[in-house]
Amino acid sequence: MKLIIFDIDGTILDSVNADDKCFIKTFKDLFKIDLTNVDWNDFKNVTDTGLTIEIFQKWFNREPKKEDIENIKSYFKSLLINHTQQFTEIEKSLSFIKLISIKPDFEIGFATGGWKETAELKCNSVGLNLNDYIFKSSNDHYKRGEIIEFVIKDALKKNNVSEFESITYFGDGLWDYKTTQTLGIDFIGVDFKKNRKLKNMGVEKVIANFVESEKILNWINKKT
Repeated sequence: MKLIIFDIDGTILDSVNADDKCFIKTFKDLFKIDLTNVDWNDFKNVTDTGLTIEIFQKWFNREPKKEDIENIKSYFKSLLINHTQQFTEIEKSLSFIKLISIKPDFEIGFATGGWKETAELKCNSVGLNLNDYIFKSSNDHYKRGEIIEFVIKDALKKNNVSEFESITYFGDGLWDYKTTQTLGIDFIGVDFKKNRKLKNMGVEKVIANFVESEKILNWINKKT
């Protein structure tokens, strides 16, 4: 059995621009912190909780309290609600998910650096119910690698197996690629904006969308 894990923003959903704008506006409105010119690649943990921790450490010299994170999460979600019509699937991503979900030798999971509540909001807006799958988020851990490992652990338990034949993670960020290298799992990059950042980092398998499903499946099955 093979395990397929998907990131969400920029991987199966075109949602990064709205997500970034709302995240930046949240910190400006609540804390008067201007994140307009920050590069998320400069942060150690590019997850909503990880970013929040590092922002608080830098600007307030402390870690956020539980109520801080809940307030940020709530405000962030309230902003995102006004952008749900902007969220669209990366071409054929949903049909690809459906395609592999009916295959008995595949298990599917979702591991996002976003918070559970906002990820569900975005996915629900395009008709994807994350409750139908193994799903872990920034609610579970501030490190992306730990989030992915939680998905793997639950998938092993669900299928009553000790290991998978292979594990493939679909992601769009440089941090996604670096995390999979650390974990020693396969990576397929998604570059729907065609900025070639992943290619330039040395990622060999990169797609712009999920149109060529057979080609992607051959990669997963380690066929040329």
